Amino acid sequence: MRTFRTKRALGLGLVALALGTATACAADPSGSGAAGDTTLTFGVDGTVPNIDPVLADNSTVDQSVVPMYESLVDYDPDGTLQGRLATAWTVADDARSVTFTLRDGAKFHDGAPVTADDVKYTFDRAKALGVGVAQFLSDYASAEVVSPTEVKINLAAPSSLFLGGLAKVYVVNSALVEKNAGSDQGQSWLASHDAGSGPYTLEDFKPNRQIIFEKYDDFTGDANAAAPDKIVYRLIPESSTQREEMLAGNIDVADGIEPQDLATVLEQDHFTSVELAKAQGLYVYFNTQRAPFDDPSVRLGIRLAYDYQAHVKTILGGHGAVATGVAPAVMDCRPEIAPFEQDLDQARELLKGLAASGQELTLAYQAIFAEQADAATALQSTLRDLGVKVKLKTVDYPTYIESLGSVGTTPDMAVIWDNPPTPDVGSLLTTRYHSKFRDTSTNFGQYGNPAIDKLLDQANATGDATARCDLYKQVEQDLVDDSASMPVADEVTTVVVPTTVTGVELYPAHTGYMPQTYQIED
Repeated sequence: MRTFRTKRALGLGLVALALGTATACAADPSGSGAAGDTTLTFGVDGTVPNIDPVLADNSTVDQSVVPMYESLVDYDPDGTLQGRLATAWTVADDARSVTFTLRDGAKFHDGAPVTADDVKYTFDRAKALGVGVAQFLSDYASAEVVSPTEVKINLAAPSSLFLGGLAKVYVVNSALVEKNAGSDQGQSWLASHDAGSGPYTLEDFKPNRQIIFEKYDDFTGDANAAAPDKIVYRLIPESSTQREEMLAGNIDVADGIEPQDLATVLEQDHFTSVELAKAQGLYVYFNTQRAPFDDPSVRLGIRLAYDYQAHVKTILGGHGAVATGVAPAVMDCRPEIAPFEQDLDQARELLKGLAASGQELTLAYQAIFAEQADAATALQSTLRDLGVKVKLKTVDYPTYIESLGSVGTTPDMAVIWDNPPTPDVGSLLTTRYHSKFRDTSTNFGQYGNPAIDKLLDQANATGDATARCDLYKQVEQDLVDDSASMPVADEVTTVVVPTTVTGVELYPAHTGYMPQTYQIED
């Protein structure tokens, strides 16, 4: 057995398991409410209809629940897997079980202790619901309560991805959820209530409008003494609105301001910016199980039609880079692939049959995001010049995810931002391209290829980190060769904050805000 304790030098635990309407005063973040209280107001560029942590595979939901809940483990900004609720974990020699020791004194927001029963309940609930973070528990078989502070997790098979995936499996207060469960295992209740043990409690939630968090005084984890007493999320999808609200002093922090709007904000002396190279990119996903995209040559033709350099220069204003593979450039275990380029002559040749057929394709995108809208319009225009008809269809993210439940409802093409579930590239490759995730919310292209499945299964089961990395590189090269998807650009996110705010860091398992890490300086 191998035991890991939660200190800075934990190392990557994945390798060990590899065998197997309240308004805050935002103009001055140091002043709101009672004397000495601090409030930080964030502009969040998404919609949040639901805060059930089982849905934290959605990055906007994740950033909405991460102040309130704790997972057993999580990644620090340097990529180190650390304990959160867990202070140690022991991996069995056969890598088919992991035993976690919980932090002494950890308490939920109602004062109840966090116990092994709560961990078991959380895992069992997610597995039974089969949605959201259930994707990270695909190898979870059962849990055994060893003691109130010790729980043994049994796996159906060794998995190198299991530990890292737990960064988004937030432990819920089982007694509280059961009390309010009804007939849906608490989904209706948790959609708007807090059952967590994190550093902040829920004060107010107005779906798709606003969330207010208040610091939990009895939090026993690693606390940030300079963190704000109150955090406000204002859900503002549009870049121009975030810009105006920031200039008006109604929000303090924003990361959804598009390049064309940034200069106006940063002209103000009291604002500064931090650029974060996130593991996030813009993609076009094809419905690979339905004509014409069941033909790799058609997929390649579409891929060759797009002007990637113009996308980065014009649409992103230089804040990003042309994609060089199916995984974002900041990730490890990537093969050497040249930046994608436009080749209209080859695209025209590959697409002449599709053009002659007269078939009209559907291209879905989220209209509230300028980059997605501009990319969809640019691709439609280029394909029109090649004789291919494309109909644009606006969609919100929850509707798009729901459409992935079957091949028949998945759009022909979709322009979408995507990011890996965890810093392990295997989490992206497996959930997006393994056939076992088809007809779920994670395989965006309904892709399936027995050869790819075999390589991914080998990689996820091996304890040899070098061999696993080599297998992932082969998978990535094969996916590019098969035009399994169309990566467009790697993203750089610019976070705008007051000059008095520090602690803006990227936590690699969470592409959104980690507001409890922000510090307000005097």
